[in-house]
Amino acid sequence: MALADHAPVGNAAFFENGNIQTSWQTASNELALLKYVHEHPSIATIRGNPAALASVIEEFESKTSRGLMTIGPTKRDHIINLFAAAAGTSNDGSIVFLEFGAYVGYSAVALGAALRDHNPGRKVSYFSFEKSPLMAAITSSFVELAGLKDVVHVKVGPASESVTRLAAEGTLAKGSIDFMLIDHWSNLYIPDLQLCEHLGLLKKGSVVLADNILFPGAPDYLSYVQRGTAEKSAQGLGYDTQTPDFVMSRGQRDQLAVSTVV
Repeated sequence: MALADHAPVGNAAFFENGNIQTSWQTASNELALLKYVHEHPSIATIRGNPAALASVIEEFESKTSRGLMTIGPTKRDHIINLFAAAAGTSNDGSIVFLEFGAYVGYSAVALGAALRDHNPGRKVSYFSFEKSPLMAAITSSFVELAGLKDVVHVKVGPASESVTRLAAEGTLAKGSIDFMLIDHWSNLYIPDLQLCEHLGLLKKGSVVLADNILFPGAPDYLSYVQRGTAEKSAQGLGYDTQTPDFVMSRGQRDQLAVSTVV
């Protein structure tokens, strides 16, 4: 989850208390993570090794009472299994992933590397949108450390502006999106999805994932995709949505909304 495009910090209902909320505003925990990774005794083996970097981020989270707002290993593995299932089902020479909310780059590193590894011979472009320049800088540092600069492209600014610009430039072509992960602020889930619908970026077979469906919750978004109609799509596209369950590292239940475009 990333800093909101237009929402206050208080929108994050999962903050346990005011001290954690204040910490998020100052990003002390995320800066501590950056220092922890780059001063880690295993930095030589982390460099160029996305899996090792993801493990060290998980290690840091296990040692801090504040935690991190990443997708975590169980959701990560579920998404990677979707990559494996989709591998070889298309003859396109490229594959495109849009991530709404980079945060510290855990998902960009883990998923970007997995998407590349499951699609040998194809050009993989993973666009990660993040409004906060600080979080984008942390993500970019980790992307470079993992050796993924040719795969993961971090875009700073409101996601809606970045998507609109990339579409206008032709970087994002109509019907080009293979996967999306929406993981920023719940009040932006529907508007950003509808923007992609309006711009014609989705196609049949695109997979749209949304995090935090139960915790802290995105009921309006879930209702939208479960209705099955991409309301802003000129192509008459729709959604077939599944909601797999997860138990997170600190015991809370959550779901991903996994919507296949039909």
